[in-house]
Amino acid sequence: MSLFAGFAVLVAEVGLSIYNRVHAHSFGIYGAGEVGKTTLHRQLRTRGEVPEIKKRTDGLQRPTRKVVKIDGELKTVKSSDVGGQAQYWIQWIEDMRKRKVEYIIFMIDNRHNEEAFNLDNQLAWRFLVDTILDTHWRNGKKAKKKKEKDYPTAIGIWANKFDLWGSKYGDFDGEPNQHPIFEPFNMGIQQLNEIGIPCHKYVMSAKSDPEMVYRGVMTMIKDY
Repeated sequence: MSLFAGFAVLVAEVGLSIYNRVHAHSFGIYGAGEVGKTTLHRQLRTRGEVPEIKKRTDGLQRPTRKVVKIDGELKTVKSSDVGGQAQYWIQWIEDMRKRKVEYIIFMIDNRHNEEAFNLDNQLAWRFLVDTILDTHWRNGKKAKKKKEKDYPTAIGIWANKFDLWGSKYGDFDGEPNQHPIFEPFNMGIQQLNEIGIPCHKYVMSAKSDPEMVYRGVMTMIKDY
């Protein structure tokens, strides 16, 4: 390689590094109350085990930038913390529209398998899916098919708190995306896939395993 070519490669690498720091991928992190959304935000902001969070998030918080670095790669993401109680769900949509969210992380935990009549996760998921499927959901414009910037690029369903419930499925030895914890959400996933929005399933622990968090975010950006 000539000196000039080597210099050009170096400049390109520096330029890419600067771009990855300056350009922020917009993420929307949604889900029912106490599934771990605030913990995920803090894990992205300050890598390491996150202390217990004693207060629920109220409403929609100001978006903040976070730098994700794993395996030598670096990306910048921007996300807002938002409450998970039903009265705040409409603010998920406001956040998606205002920031033109590229990627959604919809967080769940194991409560729907722990308590037969607890539908928190399913109802929150259904609200999000139905809103996106509604042909009038964005600015009142009717659109039957996915158009650029009309919808999120991809949606991840992240089963959080694996450190607390993983051992309860001791006989499960399949792929994580086939885990029975995702079964109630498969219909919505299929409906989103049909309009061109890919969904992926991910198992993680936002509080105690930062590598799982960072790898999951990086995978969404790179694969979609």
